[in-house]
Amino acid sequence: MKKYAMVALAAFFMLSTVLTAQNQAQPNHERVGKKEFKHEEKKMVSPEKKAEFMAKQLELSDVDKAKVQSLFEKQEAKHKVQMEEMKKMREEQKAKFETDRKVMETDLIKIIGNEKFQKLQAIQIDHLKKMNRSEKMQMMRKHRMNNDQQRSMKKEKAEDKKS
Repeated sequence: MKKYAMVALAAFFMLSTVLTAQNQAQPNHERVGKKEFKHEEKKMVSPEKKAEFMAKQLELSDVDKAKVQSLFEKQEAKHKVQMEEMKKMREEQKAKFETDRKVMETDLIKIIGNEKFQKLQAIQIDHLKKMNRSEKMQMMRKHRMNNDQQRSMKKEKAEDKKS
């Protein structure tokens, strides 16, 4: 009887240790899914502080410290300009992709018809459900059922009724 109690107690401790190790708090970027990862804004060290630190480490003169500081300031300004350009390019690419997607969908509706297009959407949504991407699925529904498509569906229904 004592052996069973000892085995049960040892199993309980091993199980609790494993569960505790798995429930350790993880940093935010590890908890979030890969696609949802957002870069947190890093706190940038000012050029003055960088130059001060370098001056202390390398025992620079005041003239050299001022030159290093101006170099860091130029570098920071250049970096900000590059970041703004990249942001603008990303937004342009996103807008272009969105318009291309809408054009492709309207062309697809013209080819296969609205009924089959809706069936295709349902299949895609089921596929996303299976992949456990419910947020992406909801966004897909919102974007795909825009006003233009709703109008085109109404027109097709009206034409079908007339025929």
